[in-house]
Amino acid sequence: TALIIITTLLYCASPVVSFPTGTPGTITFIGNAGSDNTFTVNRWKFDQLENLADPTNIKVAATLDMTSITTGWKDLEKNLHKKKEYFNSKKFNTAQVKIEGATLQEDGSYLAEALLSLKGVQRSVPITFTLTGSGPYQLEAKATVMRRKFKFTGNGPEEEVPLNFDLTLPI
Repeated sequence: TALIIITTLLYCASPVVSFPTGTPGTITFIGNAGSDNTFTVNRWKFDQLENLADPTNIKVAATLDMTSITTGWKDLEKNLHKKKEYFNSKKFNTAQVKIEGATLQEDGSYLAEALLSLKGVQRSVPITFTLTGSGPYQLEAKATVMRRKFKFTGNGPEEEVPLNFDLTLPI
């Protein structure tokens, strides 16, 4: 029984990942539990970054350090990291995002289905982005996460959580 419990804990928790200092941009999201709160992921890294010149064949993989999320409200930050209703980053310390290919939209932006792994759950999330420049590239992206699909509970925050990415891609 103890072996099953240990194996289950190891399987469910995020692996320990090393993050470089500094990031090539910002990842923020807005949580609203009566008023908007801006959250920032302060440490993250690219694991894969390919085909930026051809976004229809783009390949991006990134790992986010969920223990690095900050906001201006310290009590809320503490809850984010400890409580299972929120990120529970003590157990799920990383999230992963993967994109393989995108479709050009009429307005010149691209639409991709990002695979988001968060709190031990993987779901597809539509993400719209623009990519400008020729190396380094500037990427601006927006997505909306439906929080209950990723085991966020409680009655406080709104169901839809908007994500914003403003990144300078190094190649």
